[in-house]
Amino acid sequence: QGLINFTGGDLDVNMQKATLRLGQFNGNSFTSYKDSADRTTRVNFNAKNISIDNFVEINNRVGSGAGRKASSTVLTLQASEGITSSKNAEISLYDGATLNLASSSVKLNGNVWMGRLQYVGAYL
Repeated sequence: QGLINFTGGDLDVNMQKATLRLGQFNGNSFTSYKDSADRTTRVNFNAKNISIDNFVEINNRVGSGAGRKASSTVLTLQASEGITSSKNAEISLYDGATLNLASSSVKLNGNVWMGRLQYVGAYL
């Protein structure tokens, strides 16, 4: 719930014996603001199981104004047992997004949108 609009730079969450549930309630989004430097935000989750419900957005534009354009974001999900998404889940990879999945079992039952654009002016 606390990662609705995560824009805070690199993040490593290591919970190898637990199940991580992403996207619940209001969803999760991870992005990197574009400024004078092209920044890349790296977000890594390592858990026993990872479940995606509702929606997860990667490198979406947050807020408004010239300083709120997205740069690039890499989201890595690593699970020792499995990564799943519910049939109603949506994973959106906006321009500049990378999603890495590492597990012995990956079952994405919902939609995955790759190269998604929010609107033309968001990336200028």
